[in-house]
Amino acid sequence: MPKALIIGPDFYNFNEAVRAAFASAGYETQVLKYGTPVDPYDSFSRISYKLTRDKEAARLRNRRHRQIHYAAAFDAFNPDLVFILNGEILSTDTLDFFRKRARTALWCFDSVRHIPVVQDHIDHVDRFYCYDRSDIEFYRKSGREALFLPQAADTCIYHPLEGVKKDIDILFVGDLYHSPRRQRYVQEVIRAFPGKTVKVAGIYKPWYKGLKAALCDVDRRVFTNRNLPPEKVNELYNRARVVLNIHNEQQKDGANPKVFEICAAGAYQVCDANPYIRQLFPDGEIGLYETPEQMISRLGEALDSDMSQEAAAARKKVLDGHTFDARIAQVIQDINR
Repeated sequence: MPKALIIGPDFYNFNEAVRAAFASAGYETQVLKYGTPVDPYDSFSRISYKLTRDKEAARLRNRRHRQIHYAAAFDAFNPDLVFILNGEILSTDTLDFFRKRARTALWCFDSVRHIPVVQDHIDHVDRFYCYDRSDIEFYRKSGREALFLPQAADTCIYHPLEGVKKDIDILFVGDLYHSPRRQRYVQEVIRAFPGKTVKVAGIYKPWYKGLKAALCDVDRRVFTNRNLPPEKVNELYNRARVVLNIHNEQQKDGANPKVFEICAAGAYQVCDANPYIRQLFPDGEIGLYETPEQMISRLGEALDSDMSQEAAAARKKVLDGHTFDARIAQVIQDINR
C-alpha cells in the first residue's frame, strides 16, 4: 500500500479532508500539523512570540529549528508521496530532502504573493498547485509552471440536514476584521433589509480592539463575534434562505472554500463574480454580482423567489467534481505521470 505524508497548518479544517481523500484512494496516511506564525503555537510559544520585538527573526529561528522534526517524521514514516498545504514552516532544504525519496506536491491555499516564504517552493517540489488562476500567471511571467487546483467541499461536514427550519433570511459567514470590503458590504446588507433576519457569523473585532462593542454590542442580534466549528456553520447554512459570499480582497480569479461548501450544504448562494466563478456556474445556479447594488438586488430576488432548484443544481455540480476526493484524484494522476 502506498503511503502519503500530509503536512498542513493546524488552523485549517482541510487536513482531515485531504487525509480521508488519500485514504479513499488506497493510501496509508499520516498527518503532521504545524502552527503559525511559529510552530508549535501553544500557549507558551504564543505569548513568547507576542512579546518578542523582532518577530521576523523569531519566525526564522523557529523555522530552522523545526526542520529536524519534519525530517525525522519523514524518515519514520517513509512515504511515497508528501502532500503539503501552504508549507510556510518548511525550508527549501527540507523539501529537497523529501524529494530525494518521495514524490512531492504543494497546494497553496492562499495567494503566494501574500506568503513570500512559499514563493520559491515551486522550484523544490514535483507539483505546485495554486487556488487562484492569477497566481498561475504570476509564475508564468518568470518561466515557471504552477497548476490550478481550486478549493473544494468536505462533504462529510457540508451537506443538507433534515427537518431544519429556514429561520435566517440572509447569512454571512467569514472574517470581517481583516477585510474592509466585507465590512462595507455586510453593512450595506444590514441597512438594505431592516425587516429581515440577517445573521453574520465570524470574527468582527477582537475584544481587546473593540471592548465597547464586546460589552454593549447593539447589533448582537446580527453578529456572532467568534469562530464557529464547521458543523455549526453547516447548520447555519441549512437554516438560511440565502447565503451571502464575499471574497477576500486577495482573491482575483478563483473561489474560496465557501463557494463549494455552501453549495454542498444545499443552500442557495449569492456570490461576488470573477472569471472562474462565472465559468463554473454559467447557468444561474448561484446569484452573481459585481457591485454592492447588484448584491442587494440579487439578495432581494432570492428572498422573493423559491431558489431550491438552483441550489440543487449547484449542489449536484459540486458533488460531481469539486470534492476533496476529486481534487486528490487529480493530484495522484498528475504526480504519477
